[in-house]
Amino acid sequence: MVHVKLIVIGKTNENYVKEAIEKYKLLLSKYCKFELIEIPDVKNGNKLPSEKLKVAESELLQTYINQKSITVLLDEKGKKMSSEEFAAFYQKQTILSSKINFIIGGSYGFTEQLKQESLCISLSSMTFNHQMVRPILMEQVFRAYTIIHQTGYHH
Repeated sequence: MVHVKLIVIGKTNENYVKEAIEKYKLLLSKYCKFELIEIPDVKNGNKLPSEKLKVAESELLQTYINQKSITVLLDEKGKKMSSEEFAAFYQKQTILSSKINFIIGGSYGFTEQLKQESLCISLSSMTFNHQMVRPILMEQVFRAYTIIHQTGYHH
């Protein structure tokens, strides 16, 4: 069974987001082992220049990334895909590894080094609240499984 980790900076503090996350955790449990890892914000991060904050966040993220896993960053400049294209992309990654990390970074994104070491995708040309991205990505992973297994959820 594929082990999917969603690694995020910051806590989920909106109840409606927590409810959506729980809903998709339950739906995903049929297809994969899903784990949400919330990393605390960098201490005094709001006082750091954006580049130093990205470095500090990347260092934190690196401690949670298993080097034998495929790492996919959610980045506004990443590859944009339809749901069908994402399903094919996801299926290909699950063939290459049974461990996949999806990472949602902080407000300023990721360091160039982390981007070079990872795959980068974008969910949309629009910008979303970092908390909202969590259930949106989870829904797309669930949708990918239903496309792959042709269950009829995706129309």
